[in-house]
Amino acid sequence: MAVWTSPQLIETYLNRRIDSEFFDPAYIEAENATLRCDTESLGRLGYFVPGPFGSAFHVQNYDFKSPYRYIRGRDVKPFFLLDDDNRYVPESDFNRLVKYSVLPQDLMISVVGTLGNVAICTEDDTPAVFSCKSTVFRSRDADPYFLLAYLNSHFGRMCLLRRQRGAVQTGLNIEDLGAVPVPRFGSLIEEDIASLVESSHNSSKQANQAYTQAQQLLESELGLDKLRFDKPVGYTARFSDVAINNRADADFYQVPFVQLHKHLDGLHTVPLSWLANFIKGVEVGSKAYSTQGKPFLRVSNITETGIKLGQSDKYIPDDIFKELAESYRPKIGELLLTKDGTAGTCLVVDELIDGIISGGIVRLAPKSSEVPLEYLALVINSKACRMQVEQESSGALILHWKTSSIRKLRIPLLPLVKMQEIADLVARSKQSQRESAQLLAQAKSRVEQLIEEAVQS
Repeated sequence: MAVWTSPQLIETYLNRRIDSEFFDPAYIEAENATLRCDTESLGRLGYFVPGPFGSAFHVQNYDFKSPYRYIRGRDVKPFFLLDDDNRYVPESDFNRLVKYSVLPQDLMISVVGTLGNVAICTEDDTPAVFSCKSTVFRSRDADPYFLLAYLNSHFGRMCLLRRQRGAVQTGLNIEDLGAVPVPRFGSLIEEDIASLVESSHNSSKQANQAYTQAQQLLESELGLDKLRFDKPVGYTARFSDVAINNRADADFYQVPFVQLHKHLDGLHTVPLSWLANFIKGVEVGSKAYSTQGKPFLRVSNITETGIKLGQSDKYIPDDIFKELAESYRPKIGELLLTKDGTAGTCLVVDELIDGIISGGIVRLAPKSSEVPLEYLALVINSKACRMQVEQESSGALILHWKTSSIRKLRIPLLPLVKMQEIADLVARSKQSQRESAQLLAQAKSRVEQLIEEAVQS
């Protein structure tokens, strides 16, 4: 359905904008609602530090032993920086770009690529420098955690996105960001909202610590932490192995894979097919996609810690969902395992999922309760199984892990007491992560409620 708006000439003059996107009714509605509160412009509450321009900083060699983090545009997510794929730079690069370093409680705003994400930098994220795809905002007159809640709320995000410019590649500039209206609710209310976000961050840290502890305990018990792989110039394979494995490509016979299997020979392992039944997902075809309905879960939606939904997700109509739900809707107590693309990622289904899985995902229905689900998922996500997946997968551009190979995946098992201890750590991590998400939702909801109340008054 077509939508339109007719701005007055004075509005185009004051805003110095004549493009129709700026006057989109959805943006105008959100900003007008915000302006019903007492507001100040973002630029009056602090100042901006732009990232290095263009090629001022070109990373050639990352140094993962360095303490100096390089914050990329992709690291800036809503509320907090991504913390599972960090990059670090040598001290010489950090010193050269020290004016682009970040401080604790700086707000990072993504201004190129994915626009309008706002994350806060904490003590754990520093020392660091940031890329040209982000801008830093340093608050002087408002709690940065309150600003974080507002800018990630519906109203704050719409006010940010309204100010994007460009045709081929859109972006946000500092002058426009400074004009974003910020509602002021009084110090007590803003402190309460800020405390919710801070508590969320603490819960998230506890979740990460528990998950890391589980990973370290697993690797220690399986001896993976002491496993060192050789990197010879050349290697050979026996013809009999080629015949048995039906693989003649050199990658399959790399020495680290051979070393891994020798290590697994010293452990108690069973094939995955002994532990679970397999139900492969389905492809509905792009013609079945719709803008509304139930999620059609693809490989990109599956992470170790849960289902991740985003702007590029696909949906299917309710009638198709009802037709396929019985066979392809994940059930609580199962595991989901990716087999194409990013193959080998596994998660436990511990919450109702109102969607169906694509053909690149396999449902694993446990055959017994002897092996805790969280332990099984953690093992599959560990080096012990990820290397097996890498060895068995085929394909040049898109990796494909055959179901026959999935069935024979070697799963190392520990005594039940130790497996349960590891599973409990993962469960504790997930509980803390849920608490973190709930606190963020409360903070955003509180901001939005206050703005809506101002509109109704």
